Amino acid sequence: MTQTIATLTRFAFWFIAILVALWTVVSVTVAPAFFVEVNSYAVDQDPGSRGLDFDDIEIESDGVALAGWWIPAENPIAELIFVHGAGSNRISAYIGSLEFYATLNELGISVIAMDLRNHGNSPITDAQLHMGATEWTDVVAAAQWLDSTQAIALPRFVLGASMGGSTVIRALHQGLQVTGTILLDPQLGILDSLMQGAKVVTGLPAPLFVLAAQAAIWQYDLPAGSHSPLTQAAALQQPILLLQDWDDPVTRSRFAQSLADQNPQVQLKKVPHIAPGDPCIRGKGNWGSHVASHPCHPAWTRQQIAAFINQRINERPADTSPLK
Repeated sequence: MTQTIATLTRFAFWFIAILVALWTVVSVTVAPAFFVEVNSYAVDQDPGSRGLDFDDIEIESDGVALAGWWIPAENPIAELIFVHGAGSNRISAYIGSLEFYATLNELGISVIAMDLRNHGNSPITDAQLHMGATEWTDVVAAAQWLDSTQAIALPRFVLGASMGGSTVIRALHQGLQVTGTILLDPQLGILDSLMQGAKVVTGLPAPLFVLAAQAAIWQYDLPAGSHSPLTQAAALQQPILLLQDWDDPVTRSRFAQSLADQNPQVQLKKVPHIAPGDPCIRGKGNWGSHVASHPCHPAWTRQQIAAFINQRINERPADTSPLK
């Protein structure tokens, strides 16, 4: 009996050891590519379906012709660059983008929205996500489009959701000038968001993906250390409105709280609770309440954005050109 137990113990030990070894090999060789792989989904709706006036535009970004829209407000008081997240596009159902544009227009905010490279109707450059490390140039290109086409200099804002948040932060770090920044469940911790995203997709515990996520960061030079979104956002010296869902399963709230603790310029607003079975997140599966502030709490979201933008406009000096 004792010998049988010893044999079974050795078998279990070697079986587990082999599984761990195989998982390790897969984590550093095969899995990293899946963290940066992006499938492009075509844009098949437009703001006209929500009764909005808009123009199809093309934005030149380092030789990449991005597809986008210019959605002017009737009596604009400001303009906003809208930046979607990873694997999404300018009609993201998770964010409720088209309805969001309508809300912004009602507030007197003209919107420029584009598909980032490798997304939507924009060209595929390498079919990879870089978590803002390369996508930031697309945000700057949108600002340059505004500079070259709009006759009147209005207060300019930028909004980034999820990976759009890390992209916006990198653009600001690189010198993008705006009157104010709005972040919606932003990707601030790359390693953690990759692990949590893998958990959402596979249903397996997030810690199982720590090696694979770290390998993806190393192999694809994703933002980390001094280049991480959290580190760069903590150093920004400009007003930031951060709308964070406290139960977000991917871009978790502890990173938003950390940013607010480090940077007094950050106005952290906690999105009202979104129940797991709420119809506003139906069809999202394990992604749950991620970036669902506007679909689930449109009046609250509108109020927060309107208050922030009006505050910033009222604080602007008479000569607005340096802030644009």
